[in-house]
Amino acid sequence: MRSLATVFLFLILVSSFSEAANNTDTGSEQRELKELLPPFEDEWKTKQVRFFTKENLFDYMDGGAEIYLAYDFQKLLVQEYLSGDKSILVEIYLMSSSEDAFGLFSLNQEGESLTLGQCGSYGFGILCFWKDHYFVRIIDMEGKDTRKDLIQNLGKSISDKIKNKGESPKLLNRIPQDNLQKQSLFYFHKNIVLNNLYFLSKENILNLSEKTNALLASYKFDNESLKLLLIEYPDTLGSRKAFVSFNQKHLKATISSLRNLQKVGEDLYSGVELKDNFLIVVLEGKTKSSVDKLLKATKNSLEKVQK
Repeated sequence: MRSLATVFLFLILVSSFSEAANNTDTGSEQRELKELLPPFEDEWKTKQVRFFTKENLFDYMDGGAEIYLAYDFQKLLVQEYLSGDKSILVEIYLMSSSEDAFGLFSLNQEGESLTLGQCGSYGFGILCFWKDHYFVRIIDMEGKDTRKDLIQNLGKSISDKIKNKGESPKLLNRIPQDNLQKQSLFYFHKNIVLNNLYFLSKENILNLSEKTNALLASYKFDNESLKLLLIEYPDTLGSRKAFVSFNQKHLKATISSLRNLQKVGEDLYSGVELKDNFLIVVLEGKTKSSVDKLLKATKNSLEKVQK
């Protein structure tokens, strides 16, 4: 099932399709992006390639640009391929780091997984993958599944032209792998992304910023589906402040130790634990024991990596 985040971003993109772009910059980044474009033969034609930067990304996706800027987006190339009333859109996003390229991909990993780029997915006429500092999305603008092979061939052509591989976020290796629902994993930094994935509060109660690294993932524990939120802060002062804030504003609890499990609402439990500059949060547990188990598993995973 397509996530609300992906539906939201896709609808914004399609409904706000704009011709406004800055095509005057002839810098090396634009040339490198253009060199990644695949050729199209037969009856397909192309519109003029367009570029967007941090300054004018809102011209392309009014209302959704904040999400991309939260991943330190640098530049976007957009190329549309046309054949009669058929249209395929190619987007190539240049990010400041490979970790952020993965993060943007993590918001879009729907449908079946593909061995494309460093990780890819295809569903609902949309192909996405990340590789090195790039996030690539190819869209059948009719929303159909009839050109799957064509779209995948386009993706492979772009991937093959990206010669380097990037580092995935180190935080991926710090969470327990048992019972992890692989396509439920999201990587991000800022509160605007968290609230788009899982709403906790109108306030930034976890003090998320461009200096924090965070993962949100789903786990199956004892026939329960729980959410794990792991946040890495620059220092222990940041993690301690977030620990206090979460206890006070979400759990509505007094602080007596570095660990707290609390009933939230009528029938769900949440838990939080402080481990050095990491904050472990477990949400939506139906039982206290399952929340306790996932907190312990995550803390053990952190300790193994640190050894």
